[in-house]
Amino acid sequence: MPGRCAVAALLALSALSAACTRAEQAPSTGQLGLATWNLEWLMTPAEHHRLASRCTARQPGSDERALPCTPGRPPPPRRSQADLDALSITAQALHNEHQVDVVALQETDGPEAAAQVFRQGWRLDCFVDRAHPQKVGFAIRDGVPYRCNGDLGALDIDGHARAGADLTLWPGTAQAVRVLNVHLKSGCFTGRLDRTLGPCAALRKQVPVVESWIDDRVREGVAFAVLGDFNRHLATDARFPAGPDENAPLNAMQAWSDNEPRGAILWRATDGQSYVPCHPGERHRHYIDDILIDQRLAQRYGQRRFTRATFDDQPPGRVLSDHCPVVWALRH
Repeated sequence: MPGRCAVAALLALSALSAACTRAEQAPSTGQLGLATWNLEWLMTPAEHHRLASRCTARQPGSDERALPCTPGRPPPPRRSQADLDALSITAQALHNEHQVDVVALQETDGPEAAAQVFRQGWRLDCFVDRAHPQKVGFAIRDGVPYRCNGDLGALDIDGHARAGADLTLWPGTAQAVRVLNVHLKSGCFTGRLDRTLGPCAALRKQVPVVESWIDDRVREGVAFAVLGDFNRHLATDARFPAGPDENAPLNAMQAWSDNEPRGAILWRATDGQSYVPCHPGERHRHYIDDILIDQRLAQRYGQRRFTRATFDDQPPGRVLSDHCPVVWALRH
């Protein structure tokens, strides 16, 4: 049997190991970097070629492995290696320059496709289980512990919409943050959701699903963020009431940030921010990509810096994306 000194040494070593594990599990700095980026049909070139050769005239359903070639609409972009190299420069800037901990990715065909752009210093995980090439998932900084929480499948309201991806950063610690990645229905950017317009009717069904997820996190007492492509001008939306019916809201922001249950109050990254185009000549004038944080995160990180990671430094002629990253750096 080991002597008392040996036992004491083993206990000390065990305690040191546990302390190191706890140190690795907790955030090492007083900051949290969040970003969201829609990568516009990002696929491997080989898979794009395979699917484009037998594309369909309509938008495929969630369970269909296909690309659309809808008459009158541009096809999903075909990218060269040089295009992917250019996109990877932005991804590396998110890691090195902006110190981002997690990037919510949209329109990305899983980890293999994402790895063409997020090459060093990232883990690519928690992508939704969807055959359609437009998926949501995450790029997580190496060294940041996380847990995938499964898909928010209820967001796929009709078999054609996109489910949400859900993860927890630093699970099991006092600094845990729950993160939901959404890519909501396109086509109802402004105006009340009760209009007789198909995309508005669809979005009106999705808003309560997000609200339910938010309310569950508030009741649990866990800090959280909702990131993604909302396909909605939330700056305009936030000016108008949600209406009395939670199951059939008229607008989104005040439905989600209604203090019901108590504490369901959200801060928005683009609030008060002038629109920054991704590149010169861009036709968009309003943010649809955004980051929402809850009251707990807002209290934890009192300093918040907004950035748009533009493509201004990229060479002309590259096929990049019709979105560029929105970044929110939160600090104590």
